[in-house]
Amino acid sequence: MSCLSTTIADWLRQSGQSTDQTAGLALIGLGANLPSLAGGPADTLLAAKRHLDGLSAIPVLLSPIMTSRPVDCPPGSPDFCNAVAVVLPKGDCTPMQLLSDLHSIEQVFGRQRSGLRNEARPLDLDLLAFGDAVVDDDKLQLPHPRATQREFVLMPLSQIWPDYRFPGSDQTVKSLLTALSDS
Repeated sequence: MSCLSTTIADWLRQSGQSTDQTAGLALIGLGANLPSLAGGPADTLLAAKRHLDGLSAIPVLLSPIMTSRPVDCPPGSPDFCNAVAVVLPKGDCTPMQLLSDLHSIEQVFGRQRSGLRNEARPLDLDLLAFGDAVVDDDKLQLPHPRATQREFVLMPLSQIWPDYRFPGSDQTVKSLLTALSDS
């Protein structure tokens, strides 16, 4: 019996992949709260998905786009559009290479890193997880250290993979989301 949600299992089957082989999948959090060359934040996420397709061996699975209030952002920051994408990185792609590719996509959409944390941005792509990799490096931490505490990550991810467990966690996304909403 598979512990995968129907959405993930169907996506893998439709892409010709085994539903038992999820170890190579990467999760990417998408967020935007400023317009970009693609249009408003929701349009930006859809356009970014097309760029992510170029990094994936199979078409990307994108969660529904959700609106969320800014978390730990400067006062007056606009609401965000958020989603989570599941990709199967091509070939021998490493987590660091994927992170670099994500930063390049952000730049295409006008992201400029000023050094201010959590500032408004036309596109933010966070590498949330890469298979079972656990990385603690100056440039990358996997799984993303705050992914399990952020409703704007857990809510869209629960729509496509509620039974997913981040590496090192014994709780499913669904149970993490329930615990977060109960607190």
